[in-house]
Amino acid sequence: MPAPGARTRLALRLLAVVALIAAIAAVAGTSVALELAPAALLVLPLLYGRYLGERVIHRLARRAPLARPVRSVAAPRAPRSLGARIAVLALPGAGRAPPAAALI
Repeated sequence: MPAPGARTRLALRLLAVVALIAAIAAVAGTSVALELAPAALLVLPLLYGRYLGERVIHRLARRAPLARPVRSVAAPRAPRSLGARIAVLALPGAGRAPPAAALI
């Protein structure tokens, strides 16, 4: 249950924010108010003591770390040769000179 004056304070804060936005729109124009609207939407929860994504952060903090499987220390060995298929592809280009543009 909220504190006795919590709803009144919330209503006054929201009224102050709306008055500030209306003053900005009246003085600077609606284009400035529309440009500042996304920033106001991000700052508004911070003014009320909340943080965006706070519940998700708390839920992730409670989660126990998962046990990781043990991996072998030895790295897998590379193949010794390229194999017959790749060697057949490399032979036709092995005897030619590089293109003239590469020599400049």
